[in-house]
Amino acid sequence: MAYSPADGRRVFLAYRTVFTGPHAQIRKSKKVREVIEQHRASFEPLITDFGFDKVADIVKTLLDQHVFQSELKAKIAFPELFQTSPARDVQRNASENDAARSVAEALEELASASERGELGEDRQDNNIPEALEPVAKVAPSLYPSYLPYKIQHLILTTAQRQLEECCFDFAAKWLPSLLEENKWDCAEAVELTKWTRILAKRCDKLPSSAIDEDPDMPLKKVLSSIVILRHTAVHRLSTSARGIHKMVQSASRLAQTLGDYSRAAELENLQQEIGSRIRDMELNKNFLENRLDEQLRDIFEQRAELDRREKDAIAMMLRGDQENKLLIGSFLENAINTTFGQPDKIRPTESLNMVDGMPESNGDNGSENEYISGERPL
Repeated sequence: MAYSPADGRRVFLAYRTVFTGPHAQIRKSKKVREVIEQHRASFEPLITDFGFDKVADIVKTLLDQHVFQSELKAKIAFPELFQTSPARDVQRNASENDAARSVAEALEELASASERGELGEDRQDNNIPEALEPVAKVAPSLYPSYLPYKIQHLILTTAQRQLEECCFDFAAKWLPSLLEENKWDCAEAVELTKWTRILAKRCDKLPSSAIDEDPDMPLKKVLSSIVILRHTAVHRLSTSARGIHKMVQSASRLAQTLGDYSRAAELENLQQEIGSRIRDMELNKNFLENRLDEQLRDIFEQRAELDRREKDAIAMMLRGDQENKLLIGSFLENAINTTFGQPDKIRPTESLNMVDGMPESNGDNGSENEYISGERPL
């Protein structure tokens, strides 16, 4: 079944999140239809618009072309999804930086409050500034990407719990006396922040074999990044999806540093899953922003055309008024000429023979002189 590039792009964007991993290797039509049916509720509007058969055919074609499996093939098939304008790149970087700065300021305030003893280990303070999404502009950016807060909290609390269990197991192996002294008999007995302080204080006294330390990422540096994860989770700070991705990456690194490779692998898998979903979000955001930019360009051109038409309409009105004024003037001029005659023609009965403002004489010079001298002729 033939389909337009726009239809293929819409299906790709919708089902990219479904046909990933092992599902990206499906080739049989029956299995493709089964997977689409399993997720029917999530994509009901698309299926309603296209029909189930058309959606299944497009998905099958994209799978055969390895578009879901290879980002390179996806770029070839839908290059517009991976293209951004320089202006958008600047706007996105600024938005990401603003979000990161907002979170950093909130965490700094939390740390300061904690040092002053104003916050308990698990206390939530409504006065703590939250990381806010950037204020919308004329052409708003959809960046930075944010996950639903419920999912953010689930991810961070899961990572926090895994690390608390990891630290407890590490202490049971290398610091058993610490657990006995404090009567800590389970991972839930110790909060993550306390573990970061204990490990930072005692790491130099542990055997070298106890810690699998990366020279480029010493344990103390890893622990400081874990504090950010804990504060963000406990104090309900909204943060960007990339910020969450970075925190889970730090959690995986700590588990690996403490020799808990099983939990490190699980956290790494979660990190990769988050990264993949962020990429899906960004592709969709690219499409939406690019579409908006095209629509705004069309609107700008239409507005320019409307402005031109407005100016032409105003000019036509003024020109028509001027022409009508001249026409009325000519009618009035003709009426005056008809009634009173031409203004440059003087009637004979009203004319005077004048020479330099004096009456013109019909006599000779002598008579004129005599008249002027006051002598009357005989």
